[in-house]
Amino acid sequence: MRDPTLPFPAAERAIQRLWSESRLRFPARAASGATVELVSPGQWNRLGGPDFLGTELRVDGRRVRGDTEIHLRASDWRAHGHHKDPAFANVILHAVLMGKPAPVGTCHGDTPETVVLLPLLPEDLESAAEHDALLELRGRAAEMARVVTEGNPAVEKGLRARARERFAAKVAQLAARAAAEGWETTCHRATVEALGQGGNRGPMGSLALRLEIAGFAASDPTDLYIGEVGRWNLRGQRPMAHPHRRLGLYVELCRRRPDWVARVRQQLPDLARGRCTRQGLLHGTLAGLLPPSLADTLATDVWLPMGGPALEGAWMDWPAGLRPDGLEEARQRLRPELPRRNWVVQGMLHTLGRGGKG
Repeated sequence: MRDPTLPFPAAERAIQRLWSESRLRFPARAASGATVELVSPGQWNRLGGPDFLGTELRVDGRRVRGDTEIHLRASDWRAHGHHKDPAFANVILHAVLMGKPAPVGTCHGDTPETVVLLPLLPEDLESAAEHDALLELRGRAAEMARVVTEGNPAVEKGLRARARERFAAKVAQLAARAAAEGWETTCHRATVEALGQGGNRGPMGSLALRLEIAGFAASDPTDLYIGEVGRWNLRGQRPMAHPHRRLGLYVELCRRRPDWVARVRQQLPDLARGRCTRQGLLHGTLAGLLPPSLADTLATDVWLPMGGPALEGAWMDWPAGLRPDGLEEARQRLRPELPRRNWVVQGMLHTLGRGGKG
């Protein structure tokens, strides 16, 4: 995975959100050599002091409870004066985004475990930052449009360039996952995670880790939903986007097309060569079992990037699919004549995730 180049406040908050949703792929090896497992992320603290209070971990099998501090690099601990600050005396985990996981100390002489988070990310950092920015800017279309305009003075040219950068990042991230998990496993898991767009990637990702396609096919969607009660974000969810409905659609797909991943994989080279169309993918390969707008979202978030760089053209021109509230209004404020194609939406998302910066 390439080094993150996001402005750090955006990167830090995105990592904090991933942490709060328990989406980081533990276990991890700490600087001490211990194996660290996340039991509970704790309470997100947006005031002074450690980033998360009341974190629960298993360290070499031993359960411990305390606070967590997240930084860009291990050296930030001393640079920020945490080694002599009593507010950080209860920290049990120093989580750093990148670099060597050097040990640190508290004012009481304790040594929190230190882990590097970059290898644990469930998606590329820019996608995580985009997800975070959309949640922070929900209902603020004018602010979205302002950030996108400031980041792209030449709007169309800038959005196209941003979209290409986003596609390359998606391709690299999914290829890395596929190398570790296998192509079909990654396609299945990333698809379920994408069904959680709008604040529910965490519980969806947990289900994807627990169940393969056959497991979904044999499950009752209501049981799957109840199993994650307390983790679902239902604020502002429309009926068609409700996680229970999304789970029902995916269970039905897995029952009626248990080989759907293999079918999609077989079609991707034909899409790149123009021998297969969007209609062929949605209604032939997937038998029309998913609503077109949802299938378009999954195609642009997961399936086309999994086909590699050859599918950039198809990805750029694909219909935008379902997108977060406010993004369409922001597009119209930005420039109403911009087409409702994927490159416009993806360019906007990429810009928002970086806070408008290049």
